[in-house]
Amino acid sequence: MQHSHRAYPRGARVSHLLREEIAALLRELHGLPADLALLPPSITMVDLPADMGSATVFFSLMDGPERAAAVRQILDARAGEMRQILGKRLALRRIPPLRFVYDARFDRGAEMAEILAHLPPAADEEAGS
Repeated sequence: MQHSHRAYPRGARVSHLLREEIAALLRELHGLPADLALLPPSITMVDLPADMGSATVFFSLMDGPERAAAVRQILDARAGEMRQILGKRLALRRIPPLRFVYDARFDRGAEMAEILAHLPPAADEEAGS
């Protein structure tokens, strides 16, 4: 009998699980700075190499990139504590070391939307008016 999750590779399943659990964990961690506790980062993706020897955790911030470096430092400083908690929660043999990286993809999308909003209308749109 073949299980349906077999079509979904183990690395992808573990990556998804880590993303969900880290996101939940950030809402539960005590002792975070007030601004981080009030507006926690969103975990956008967890990248795991084939050997699952490390995990790159990508995060974004609702208020833009200004706090990214400070938030990354805080997350990196708490990474060991997060690994310990994840190790108790998850049925994984080993939780890989976590490395946090700011995900600027959403900033670029917002910048592009702002640029597009200020473009003059195309010539065919003007003719149709």
